[in-house]
Amino acid sequence: MPRITGASIAEHVAAQEAAVVAAAQRLFAERGVAAVSLGDIAAEVGLRRTSLYRYFPTKGHILQVWFDREMDPLLARSQEVVDELGPTVEALRAWLDVQLDFVADEAHGALVDASAGASDLSPEILEHFGQRHRELYATLGGILRTGGARTPEEVRVRALLVAGLVRSSADLVAGGVPTAVVREELHRAATAVAGLD
Repeated sequence: MPRITGASIAEHVAAQEAAVVAAAQRLFAERGVAAVSLGDIAAEVGLRRTSLYRYFPTKGHILQVWFDREMDPLLARSQEVVDELGPTVEALRAWLDVQLDFVADEAHGALVDASAGASDLSPEILEHFGQRHRELYATLGGILRTGGARTPEEVRVRALLVAGLVRSSADLVAGGVPTAVVREELHRAATAVAGLD
């Protein structure tokens, strides 16, 4: 019987999952997702491969947990900004700043690179990623309705356009354009898309 290292089984499982995700992050960064096997990850953590399957049946499941650990605080902070400032231009700009800081962060870039390198993600995991992004964009709903988006489809389209602006802005920052310049233009363009100009 395996030795439990936490105060409870739940704590043990949480610690093992965290160790597996951390090991996978290191290995994915070093070698790329395709070159890392579940056996490699298990060895890095000191588990047998069959023990690792109890926690994560595929690399995609590891990526999903990593993704959720990144997305949960982002979603919470995004909602806090909107709740604090209401459906205003200031809330939109603060929301944009939260998003830009997140997507321009090196840790998020590592997750994006790892996900892009995982060519065998199941439809369920891809749907999960999509659902979490929809939850994030939904935090903009009240702001976009204030800007004149009347139907759910109009809100969705404007939210996706704003999200595209954020991703493009992160690419510009990564390419060396000063963050302050990008942030100012992001605010201007997203305010127009939201109908708040």
